[in-house]
Amino acid sequence: MYICYNLLTITIALLCMVLLASFISAATPPSLPESEDRVYFRWKYKVHIMNGMPDNVNPVSIACHSNNDDLGHHTITQGQEFRFEFRTSLFRKTHFVCNFWWRDQHMTDVTVFNDSVEGHYCRQKGNCFWQATPKGLYFSSDYFEWIVLYPWSGP
Repeated sequence: MYICYNLLTITIALLCMVLLASFISAATPPSLPESEDRVYFRWKYKVHIMNGMPDNVNPVSIACHSNNDDLGHHTITQGQEFRFEFRTSLFRKTHFVCNFWWRDQHMTDVTVFNDSVEGHYCRQKGNCFWQATPKGLYFSSDYFEWIVLYPWSGP
């Protein structure tokens, strides 16, 4: 009985150490300054999807969902944003996708959050920013540096 209890205790302790080590060993984005405090794990995130179009003649329409949640269909006008918050899965399986429409152009099944990608880049502040522009969909983790990741597709 004593040996069985010790073996169970040791197994649980080892499992906890491996789990903790996996959270701590996660790399941070190379663009972060060395002096900035690093966040190695975050439970809660916000995804911001903004309309960066030059006018309101044709607003941007989006429909987002995950395997567990349907966030509905939204139309955002110039300068507006659609924002949603969530807590990530313990097993790093959180994944949100959106469909975008603007004029006669569209983007289908765009991943706006995946633990292994955006979770990595957005971990420091907990915010992921997406902006729809005439050139396509831009991404930023800090609202200052933007990169176009998805161009629009025609009809």
